Amino acid sequence: MRKRLCTLPAIVFSLGFLAASPASAAVIWNGDADGGTGVFGGTECEAPGSLTAEDHPRGKVFKFNKPIGLKRCEARGIRTSGGYEYKFANDSTYWLGWSTSTNTPDAGTVFQWKSYPNSEQNYPVLMKIEGGVLKLFHIKQGQVWQLIWSKPVATDSWKHLALGIHTSDSASGGWIEFSYNGAKQTFANGSTRFTGRTWDTLNKPKWGTYGAEIEGSRAINWVDDLKVGTSYADVAP
Repeated sequence: MRKRLCTLPAIVFSLGFLAASPASAAVIWNGDADGGTGVFGGTECEAPGSLTAEDHPRGKVFKFNKPIGLKRCEARGIRTSGGYEYKFANDSTYWLGWSTSTNTPDAGTVFQWKSYPNSEQNYPVLMKIEGGVLKLFHIKQGQVWQLIWSKPVATDSWKHLALGIHTSDSASGGWIEFSYNGAKQTFANGSTRFTGRTWDTLNKPKWGTYGAEIEGSRAINWVDDLKVGTSYADVAP
C-alpha cells in the first residue's frame, strides 16, 4: 500500500469538495494496476504498441507505449469487481482521478470522455499534452473546440488529475470541475465550474496516448492511481 503525505491546503480542499458532495458519494471503481489491464472495458493498442502493468518505484503502474508510426495506444471504459463493464449514465455526477507522467512534451491526447456509438459530440471533454503544456478542452456540438484550462508541465514528472463531470445532453445542464495536484482550478471563464453539454448517447473514459500529430514520434504515458467515484473525496490524491 502506498503512503501519501497530505498537506494542509490539500486537506482543506478535500473537505471543501466533500462538503459539497452528495450523501450517496461512493467509489465506483479502483483501477489499480495490480489488477492488470482487465480493469478496463477494452483496449485499443495495436502491435507494436503495448499496454502493460509494470513495476515502478510507486508500485505497479500502467504503461501506454505508442511507438513511431502508431496512431494510438489507449484503454476505454472500466470494469467493476464483478467483471462487468460499468455503464455511465446521463444526469449523473462522476469524478475521475489518476496520476500521469509522459516521456515527451508532445504526448498528444492523454484523456477522452468519448461518445459511443453515434454522437453529436465525438468527445465532449478531452485533455492533451502539447509543447509541454497540459490542456483541458470542452468540445461543443459541431466540433467547436474550447480551451478551458492549461498549464505548463514538466516531462517525466508525476501529476495528479481529478476531473469532475456532471453528465447532461443539455448545454446548460452539464458541468466540469478540475483539480491539479490537489488544488482546485479556475477555468478560462473565471469560474471553478465550466457549464456545457457533456453527454451523448453513451460516454466512456479513455486514457493513454493518441494523435496523428505525433505519429512520427514515440510516446509513453504512465498512469497510476486510477479511480472513479461520485465525489472528489473518492478520487483525491
